[in-house]
Amino acid sequence: MPQLDPAVFLPQIFWLFVIFGLIYLFIAHSAAPRITQVLEKRQARISSDLEEASNLQAEAEAARVSHEKALEEARLKATSTITAKREAIKSDVEAEYAQLTEKLGAEFASAEVKIIAAKDKALDEIRVMSVDICKEIIQSVSGLDLDKKIVAERVSAKFEAVKDNANG
Repeated sequence: MPQLDPAVFLPQIFWLFVIFGLIYLFIAHSAAPRITQVLEKRQARISSDLEEASNLQAEAEAARVSHEKALEEARLKATSTITAKREAIKSDVEAEYAQLTEKLGAEFASAEVKIIAAKDKALDEIRVMSVDICKEIIQSVSGLDLDKKIVAERVSAKFEAVKDNANG
């Protein structure tokens, strides 16, 4: 094999250096600047994207803080509105309750007066009828004809005794 012949090593080494030198010069002047340019563009794009992401993150944080503040303000406003409405409803209910209590109290007093009047009227009618009935019973049983005034006094006394027992 001629490549392994020691007599031709020196020219092979020379051409090795010449070819590798030319390849180096070609890469250094043509491929390396393009690779460097691509790497610089890539780094610039990454830096731009990171800066944009940082700006968007700051905007998002500001929007979140603004949203939380608006939410808290809305919550406070809703709470105050609810409290105000609750107080208004409470005062309306209390006013209606007082008015209804007063109305029912007046109706109760009026009904009580009517009941007492009806009771007294019924008792007076019963008393009058009792006097007539007692007089007729006494006359039928004993044959005595008592004065209506005497029978009325006795019946009234019994009525008063019964009335006192019922009230007391």
